[in-house]
Amino acid sequence: MDAIHHAVLTAVGEDRPGLVDEVTRYITEREGNLEDSRMVNLRGQFAMMMLVAGSEAAMGRLQDGLGALRRGSHVHAELRLADAGAAERPPALPFRLNTWAMDHPGLMQSVSHLLGEMDVNIESVDSSLRPAPYTNAPLFEMELVVSVPASTLVAELREALGKLCDEMNIDWRLTAL
Repeated sequence: MDAIHHAVLTAVGEDRPGLVDEVTRYITEREGNLEDSRMVNLRGQFAMMMLVAGSEAAMGRLQDGLGALRRGSHVHAELRLADAGAAERPPALPFRLNTWAMDHPGLMQSVSHLLGEMDVNIESVDSSLRPAPYTNAPLFEMELVVSVPASTLVAELREALGKLCDEMNIDWRLTAL
C-alpha cells in the first residue's frame, strides 16, 4: 500500500459561486483527500488553504495539474508538500489571545513580534476590522490560538503582553484552552 503524503494547496481568486466546487473537484479528480481547510472572502478575493492527503502518485497529479486549475478556475494556486520538515515540537500549552484596539498600523506585527521573542508559536489567527459600537470608529480585533512552551512562564508572558498592550492602547485577554 502506498504511503500517505500531505500537501498544502493554496488558491486565491475573485469570489464567485462555484469556486470552492471547482477547486475541491480538482483535488478529488486527482485522488486527493481534503483533510483540513480555511477559506474566507477578503473584499471580493476568495482565499483557500487546504491540507490535502494522498498517495505519491496523487501528489504528482495535483502538482502536474496546477496550470489547468489556474487557467480553468482563474485562481493563483500553489501546492507545497507538507511531509518534510514536520519537526517534533517541545511540550506546550494552548492559549487563546484576544485583542481589541482602535485600528492603526503595526498592531498584529507588534503582538506577533513579542510572542516570537518569547518562543510562543502562533497556531492560528483570525482578525477583522469592524466599526466600534456607538462611534463606528475602526476597531481592529484579533483572535490568536498560541502554543506556550513549558520553558516560557505564563506569568512573564502576561506581564510582557500587559506592558505592550498598555503602550499601544490595546485591550486584551489571554485564556487557557
